[in-house]
Amino acid sequence: MENASKALIMAGSVLISIMVISLLVLGYNQMSHLEQTREDADAVDKLAEYMRRFEQFDRTVYGSELLSLGNLQQDYNLSDARIDVGYAPIEITVEITKEISDSDYFKPKTSYTIEELAEENQKIKTEINKYEEPNKNYNNKSAKYYSQKTNREIAIDFGYTEIPSNILEYDIEDYIEENKAKGRYSAFKACMEDIQKYVNLKSIYNEFRTGKQFKCQEMKYDEYTGRLKEMVFVEI
Repeated sequence: MENASKALIMAGSVLISIMVISLLVLGYNQMSHLEQTREDADAVDKLAEYMRRFEQFDRTVYGSELLSLGNLQQDYNLSDARIDVGYAPIEITVEITKEISDSDYFKPKTSYTIEELAEENQKIKTEINKYEEPNKNYNNKSAKYYSQKTNREIAIDFGYTEIPSNILEYDIEDYIEENKAKGRYSAFKACMEDIQKYVNLKSIYNEFRTGKQFKCQEMKYDEYTGRLKEMVFVEI
């Protein structure tokens, strides 16, 4: 009888252990499911927030805003919000219709991807930076520095201290060349040329960013998911 009681107690203990383990496993599975559901919901919320941010550009924008949109596109296309949920990347194309005078940048063509526009923008920024660095031939100053000075002030810095006061600003270069005035002519001439290049590049850079406008002509959505997949802008 005593052995039977012990057997029942042992069997009960085993049963209780099995029940506890089963409850723990069930609880763990439920917690894992809840966590996964929460993560999925977060990903969907992130995706919805991205869509709202893209749809804010469904209007007329400046070039600088297009570059901001390009950053948003890159962020989205590489983000967990898109990859985890499994939606396709967003494509953005831009058509430039008007040429910027005397510019090798942002030429009119059938269409640019927004990535190509960003590359073009980076190229011109890199070129501009060259003229913003100090140059030992220019008294350890930059073309940007001299672009903010008068021609007379620049000439004095290069050793031309005896230019008559009645010589007008736009005549100073010609006066120096024609009269073979004493100074560092080759460095002065090169600096003046670099100033012009710098001013032109800054003009092109600013023209694209604040002078050009682009209208969002089309927003394309995936027919199955309803998610945005493409945007098309055309210069107006």
